[in-house]
Amino acid sequence: MRAFILTTIIIVIAFVVKVDLTEGSIPLAALSTKSSENGLCEQQREPNYITVQTIEGDTIHSLFALHPAKVPMTFPERLQLFYNLNPHLQLQALVPGENIKLPLSFELENKCGK
Repeated sequence: MRAFILTTIIIVIAFVVKVDLTEGSIPLAALSTKSSENGLCEQQREPNYITVQTIEGDTIHSLFALHPAKVPMTFPERLQLFYNLNPHLQLQALVPGENIKLPLSFELENKCGK
């Protein structure tokens, strides 16, 4: 009986730790110290990119090969920028006919008009 209770307690603690590590216990918005004006301006900044329409058989690798970056960057860095521009593709395959954004550099364009 003691072994069962101890096992149950360990499982509950492991579950709580897992949830805390994956979802976090402190909201990220509370950690932001930027002013609201700077925050809005910062949200409107995007890396330089081009928009392409996918066709049957396209992969992220083939699109990156067809449209090389303007500045040297590693594949993981470019892939991170790609998913920042196209968050809907995180867990989805490319669909033929879909317009997607391909990052070309790290430089951010300021869309604030200043």
